[in-house]
Amino acid sequence: MDEVQLWSNWQAGRLADGVAFIGTFLAIWLALRTARMTRENSETNIFTKVLSSAFGLLVVAGSWTTWTVGANTWAITAGALDALEEKTEVAKGFIEYVGTTEPVQSPTPLGIAFLAVVTIMILSLIWAPKQN
Repeated sequence: MDEVQLWSNWQAGRLADGVAFIGTFLAIWLALRTARMTRENSETNIFTKVLSSAFGLLVVAGSWTTWTVGANTWAITAGALDALEEKTEVAKGFIEYVGTTEPVQSPTPLGIAFLAVVTIMILSLIWAPKQN
């Protein structure tokens, strides 16, 4: 595979990752809305809180996976570019910018921080005592 094909594959991966990223934000919004509705409903019981918490945690876990796949689009492309015998300066710069040529096991640190905050928001909306 030559460098042009690798850049083309990277762009296709970025498009797919972009759509998935938008999907995660819609799912996060739905999880926050569900948590808020659980909090505001006077008929909410423990089962409902547990179910809403599970939904929120599953959304965060799915977002984690989706964002890890997105990070791997970059890392795997960097690895493929690094494997080429002849590299352009752009390819060398890309490899240096990405910082790894090995697949990653988690999203970027900023993504991890964001998902941690979302998790706290979801669980605190459901479980924190109401203030009158």
